[in-house]
Amino acid sequence: MISLEPELIRLRDRPVIEGAPSPGPFTQLIATERRDIVSVYAELRLLTWLGVMIVSIGVGVLISKHLDDLGPFAIAGGIGIAAAACYAWAFWKRKQQAGLIDEYVLLLAALLLSADLGYIESQFHLLGDNWQRHFLLLALLHGATAYFFQSRLVLSLSIASLAAWLGIERRSVDTVFDAPVSTAGRAFVCAAIIAGWRVIDLRLRPATTFRSLFDNAVANLAFWGALTLAAHDATRYLGCAIAIVLAIASSIYARRTNSVAFVIYAWVYGTIALDIAVCSAIHEEVFIMFYLLISTIAAIAGLFISNARLKKAAA
Repeated sequence: MISLEPELIRLRDRPVIEGAPSPGPFTQLIATERRDIVSVYAELRLLTWLGVMIVSIGVGVLISKHLDDLGPFAIAGGIGIAAAACYAWAFWKRKQQAGLIDEYVLLLAALLLSADLGYIESQFHLLGDNWQRHFLLLALLHGATAYFFQSRLVLSLSIASLAAWLGIERRSVDTVFDAPVSTAGRAFVCAAIIAGWRVIDLRLRPATTFRSLFDNAVANLAFWGALTLAAHDATRYLGCAIAIVLAIASSIYARRTNSVAFVIYAWVYGTIALDIAVCSAIHEEVFIMFYLLISTIAAIAGLFISNARLKKAAA
C-alpha cells in the first residue's frame, strides 16, 4: 500500500523556515498514515441514522400491536410527548456546541411528528375527505423546523411531504412504471415548485447550505416524471426524449459543479430512457437482450470515465 509517511517525516523534521507550516499538523498526518488515527465519523453517522430508523419502525410496530390495549388517545399522546421531548433536546443543544447525535435527534422528532399526525388523521378523520392535506401541513412544519435548526435532514422530509401531498410519492422503481400518466405531470409541477423554492432560498440566503438538496430533489422528480411518461405507449417516446434531454443537462451541470451525483443521474436515467426507446422499436427478444448487455456495459464504462474526468478537473 502506498504510504506518504516518509515524505511527511522529512517535512516535519526539516529546518524551520519563516512562513512555512509548523510541525504540528504533520504529526497528525503521520499518525493517520500509520493508521494510528482512523476516522469513524462516517460509520457513526450511519449507525446513528440506523438507530433513528429502527426507533421509527419500532413506533409503527408498537402502534399496530397494541392499538386495542392502549387506545388511540394514549398512543397519540405518547408519540406526541416523545416528539416534543426530542424537539426540546434539539432546541436546548442548539445554543451549545452541536454533537453528532443532535441532528439525528431532530430527525427522530420530525419522524415521530409525522407518524403522530398521520395516526391522528387515520383515527379521528379531522380533515375528512381532504386527509391528504396533512402532508401539506407536515411540509410546512418540517420546512420551518429545517430553517430554524438549519437541518438538511428535516428539509428532505419537508420535500418528501410536499411530494406526497401532490400525489407523487414513490416507494420503489416498479411503482414509477406502474403510475398513471397524470403522475408525471404532478412530478413536473413538484420539481418546478422546488426549483422556485431554491431560487427564493438562494436570493434570501446567499450562503445557503440547502442548494444541493434542492438540486437533487428537482433532478430526481423531473427524471421520475419523464420515466413515468416513458412507461406508457401513448407517451413513451416523449418521455424518453425528455429524460435524454434531462440527462444531457445533468451532465453539463455536473461539469460546472463537479457533482458526482449528477454524473450518475445522467448515465443511469439517460441509459434507462434510451433502453426503453430502443427496446420498444426492437421486437426480437434475442436482439433486445444483446442490446441491453451492450448498453449496460457502455453505461458502466461511461460512468467510470466521466467520474474520472470530473475528479481530474476538480484536481
